[in-house]
Formats: sequence, C-alpha cells, structure tokens
Amino acid sequence: MRQTAAATLLLTFVFGSAALALAQGPDFVPERPGGAGDDPALRNRDLTGRSVKCPRVRFEHSTDPSAPGTSAYYLFADPWAGYAHGRELFHREFAAADGVFGESGRTAGPVLDDGSTRLASRDHVSACGLCHNSPWRDAGAGITIPKNGGTGRNTPHLFGAGLVEMLGWQLRLDLLAVGDRNRNGFIESTESRGVPAVVYNVPPGEPGRRPLEFGRFGDGNGDSIPDLNPILHMIYVDAAGKRIPWARSLSVAGVAGYTFEVQVFGFGQRGRLPVPSTLRGFTAQALDTHAGLQACDPTLTEEPRGDGLARVSLAGAPQFMSAVPRDRGNVRTPGGISLDDPDRDGHLHEITDGDLDLVEWYQMNHPRPARSERTPSVQRGEALFARSGCAKCHVPDWRLPAANPGAADYTRRTRGDRRFFDLETEPGPDGELRGRLKRLYDRKDGPITRRFGPVSIPDIYSDFLQHDLGPETHQVQYDGSTITHFRTTPLWGAGSTAPYLHDGSALTLEEAIRRHGGEAATSRRAWRALPAADREAVSAFLRSLVLYSTEDLPTDLNDDGRISPSYRVAGQDTGRERFNPEWLFNTPCRIEGRVRAPDGRWITSHAVTNLREAYGMHLPRRLDRDRDGFPDVLKR
Repeated sequence: MRQTAAATLLLTFVFGSAALALAQGPDFVPERPGGAGDDPALRNRDLTGRSVKCPRVRFEHSTDPSAPGTSAYYLFADPWAGYAHGRELFHREFAAADGVFGESGRTAGPVLDDGSTRLASRDHVSACGLCHNSPWRDAGAGITIPKNGGTGRNTPHLFGAGLVEMLGWQLRLDLLAVGDRNRNGFIESTESRGVPAVVYNVPPGEPGRRPLEFGRFGDGNGDSIPDLNPILHMIYVDAAGKRIPWARSLSVAGVAGYTFEVQVFGFGQRGRLPVPSTLRGFTAQALDTHAGLQACDPTLTEEPRGDGLARVSLAGAPQFMSAVPRDRGNVRTPGGISLDDPDRDGHLHEITDGDLDLVEWYQMNHPRPARSERTPSVQRGEALFARSGCAKCHVPDWRLPAANPGAADYTRRTRGDRRFFDLETEPGPDGELRGRLKRLYDRKDGPITRRFGPVSIPDIYSDFLQHDLGPETHQVQYDGSTITHFRTTPLWGAGSTAPYLHDGSALTLEEAIRRHGGEAATSRRAWRALPAADREAVSAFLRSLVLYSTEDLPTDLNDDGRISPSYRVAGQDTGRERFNPEWLFNTPCRIEGRVRAPDGRWITSHAVTNLREAYGMHLPRRLDRDRDGFPDVLKR
C-alpha cells in the first residue's frame, strides 16, 4: 500500500494529473472541485463553478428527513441542495467504474411487430446531459438518437417536465371519473361502452375551456381493444381489479376490464408498447437503455395492490409497473447492495433508489419555458395561429386543481402542485428575460412543507393526444412496420429547439408546419392561404416560445422586487443576482472571488471554497471512506 501511494505521488510530481489518473486505474474520472489555490495536478480546477463538483457516491434512499445525507434529507431538509445534487446526477459523465456501456453495441427495448427486432441501440452516452444539452447544463433539447427506425428520434427538452407529469396523472383521474361509473377502481369491459372519453383543459367558467376527446370507452369496433386514443396505455385487470401482466386485449381469459396510464412523455410509438408516464420511470429506462446503468428501485418494482400501480415516489408521484427496471435486487449483501448485475458487467447496484429520488426531484422542479417579448407581430401571429385551427390540437393553457387527499371519490383525490418552487419569467424593458423566484413551500423549523396548491400551465400548446398527421410524418420502423400516430408536441420552447418533428427531419418551423397533413390538413391549408407577412407573424409567435439558461437568468431570488447588480452570498459579492441554487442551500456556497488566472488576468472565481459543508459531503450517510462509490452505511 505504501509503495503504491509513493509511486502515485512520484508519478504525479513528475507527469502531472494524467499520470494520477493512470495510476488510479482506467476507470478513474476526476471531478472538478478545485479553485485557483489548488495544484491542478492534484485537484482539477473549474473557476467558472459550473462543472459537476462532487465525487460519485450513490445516494441512500430514506423517508426520514432527519437522517443527514439521505435522499429524504435532501428533498425536504435541504431542498435546494437536493435540486443541485439531482442536476449533477443528470449531467454527470459516468465512468466505466460506475457501470456505463455494459452492453454497448447491442439492441434493446420492446420487440417490434416482426417478433425479433428491437426498438433501440444500447449504451451510446455516459450522461443524460449529452443528449439533453441545449441549453448546456439544463435539461434541454438535443440530438437525434438511434431509436424506432433508421430516421431516429429527436431529443425533446425537459423544461417544465414536472408540470407535464402532473398533468398526465390528472388526465388519468378525469378520464376514470367519466368511465368508471361504479367507482370500483377500473372500467369494466362493457361499462360506459360508447361513452365519449371527454375531459377539459381548464375548470368550468374559465376562459379557453374546451372539450378534449380521448376516444370512446369500451370496444365498439370489435377488435378487443378499448376505442381510446393510443396515448393511453391499457392495463387489463381481472374482476378484482388485479393486473393480468400477459393480457394485451379484452378477449384474454380472465380479463374483466381495464385501467390505463397517460403516456405524456415521448413522441409515442407503434401499438401498445408502453412509454413510461412518469419522470422516475422514464429516467430509469433511459439510464439503462442509453447509458447501460441499471437502477435497483423498489419504488418501481413493488406493486402493493396488484393493480398496475407501483409505489408512490418520495417526491409524491404515483408510479406504474410498465417501468419496472431490470435490477430487481433479488439477492443483496447484508448492507443492501444488489448483486443481480443484469448486464453482467461486474458493476453492482449502478443506480440506487436514492439516486432516482434526486434526479426525479431535479426534473420535477425544472423551470418551465418562457415567452420572449410580445411584439405586435408576435401577438398578431398568436391570433392567426388560433384562427388557422392550430390551437385545436396545440391547446394553449391548462389548469390543475389543488390537492384533495380526503375526497371520498378516488377520482377526485387530486395531488396538486408537487413542486417546491416556480420560476416566473418575463422580458424586461430591453427584451432581456428576467426571473422571479416563487417559493411553493412553508418552513419554520425543520423540513419544508409543500403547499400542493392549484397550478396553472400557460403556453404549453398541446392537447396530449396522439394524432395521425398523414404520410409525410409517418415513420417506418426497423422491421418495416409503420408508426402513424404521434403525441401533439408541446410547443413551449419551440423557438429554441430546432430541428423539429419526432425524427428531427424538419429544420425550420415553417417546414414542420408544411409537413402537417392528415388530421391537421385543414389547418395547414389555412396557414398556406395566409399572405407571406402573416405566415411570418405565425413564425414570430412560435419563435417567442423559448428556453433559456436557468443559471444565467437574472432573477429576484430574495423577493425584494429588484435584481441586484451585486448580490451578496455568505458575505461576498457574487455579481448580478441570478438563478443559482447554490446560493439557497442551508449552508450557502462561498465562492473564491477575485483571483489572478494563469493567463495573468484578474477574474471572479466561482469555485466553491466550502464544498464539503455546502453539498453535505461530510454528512454521516454520505461518507465514502474507501471511495468505492457507495456510502459506508450501505456496506455494513
């Protein structure tokens, strides 16, 4: 041991940080926690303060916020640090030692119609942020990836993703309220047969209310499948409401009815192949398929009532059995580490349920997109957009009710707004976007208490139905079968997220509109009939729906009604007041401040000088003394 340490020190002294990485093995991936005062050969620097800072130590799941360093502690006792930890997990470039690329080059996902071809190729990125990368260091939009067919799938952004997830759960409740007349928890095979599955985007009496039809309940056309929009993934159940895992239609022996989940994420895919409808489920599947990292998560694998619903996550989102990960944790060490290793790459328990708690928390609370300046042209384009019929599918606004956990009718047990903050944005006098932090929680002593109030979702522009837009948008899959229906893409952020459509094949907004046929043919004709100046106004409106770099957004953090040019944190001037969650930790991050850089210039270093204390790396349930990536408490 002493000889190895001495050799490492000598290599470092002679050859620098590259030798240090070599001496520690090919799987060593250093983070960037260092500042101007650190020897860069020993401690990687990042004076911008934007890089992933903390070493990879898996998070321990807990439901007790008083257990320092667990996921519950970070969600409810130090929620801004939890948000930042979730962001680091989203953007972390995992190393081979973490288990990435265990099945690189193989195909994965559900089997297509030919019974053999798989949906996607495996293990092509080491971080979520390598695809969701625009804006950089946010859960943004990104590249087109190999999935479904040779034309690929475009990476959507996750701004406002928590609101989309909440909307999906509310749609499920609203539809069940219409179809489940006897309130036994599912829709019986003949119950409500032929009844339109109609819900509304806003409550009665509010402007913009419109009916949205998700098909009809029951099997009217005799194909043994409920006549409902394919955005709903069917869960077939027996007479006791228990899920029949192998059932794919109403004609399977023992099937007495069905329930469903609303697949609000993704573009949709052929037939009844499920797309996870929760952030947690989607993340677990993406980490496995795209990075080769399997999650071991009882929240997704346990089915308490046998009805297709898994457990409720720590953040408060009900989960579905459609997103069960491969690592079931059937065999564990005494300390709780799963020995299953589904991809047989020798790396165990690659993603913990605590990790998913933090990533889900980050995505659930990720700020929503913004509207840039509403110029006369933009306002005229918005009116023309609606007049052309585009807003029939691209529904502008939604409202969700406050939590109502005590409702007698299960379909009225709403969950409200589960976020702990909202970031309101508007353009300033010069057109620059500015933010105002709105806290959605109360706190006296101890953990936060979220308010779970009603929530408005303006300018999202989607009905969350799947539509057939004609042959110009159809996608031939790898096996030759064709996807004809796609979810109405929410337009918020559209001005920042070229290219467009499910396969990224439309490079401009105008091209995407021209490709609309089928159910949108009338709207396309109306748009084409507009004079060129009016078509440009429509494009100007769409370009006004924007994303932004959250951490660069000038923001009123302390609710004093102004954005300070010299915002002070921990006694230091940090520059212009902006949305940086590190300023809001229980122990705010202290920056290094004014330093001389290697090129001789004076700069403000945003490297954190109290990293261990601020991020909680010193807490008892985060300590990893042997640096194997597991906290010591999970090894006992």
